Amino acid sequence: MKYFLKLSLFSMALLFMQGCATHQKFVNKYNAWVGQDINDLIKKIGYPDSTYILPNKNKVYVYERSRIYTYPSMSIGYGHWPYYHGGYGMYSYGSDVVQRTCKLYLETNKHGIIVKWGSRGNACVSN
Repeated sequence: MKYFLKLSLFSMALLFMQGCATHQKFVNKYNAWVGQDINDLIKKIGYPDSTYILPNKNKVYVYERSRIYTYPSMSIGYGHWPYYHGGYGMYSYGSDVVQRTCKLYLETNKHGIIVKWGSRGNACVSN
């Protein structure tokens, strides 16, 4: 019972911390970078994971983030099973695995100015 209570409190704390980060804040953050120099962004968030040149000679900077989380889980089922000698209930413990990813693309012109950006993934959020 103590384990379940601790697990519940931990899960609630994680939910509250995740509640502050939203996709809309992420969009607003990178919309504000359009028209800015890519070097200023690199100074702020670090070097990109990769870059490539487009056919129009613009350069794309790619930032990738991927995390795998495991959450303990418990399943409870109710029902009568004759082999339990009249007992009810069934408990199962395990874990759920979730992969959270975000890939950020920043396109710059020949002067290093960010002209547009895009993202893919299920974890593109910002505080």
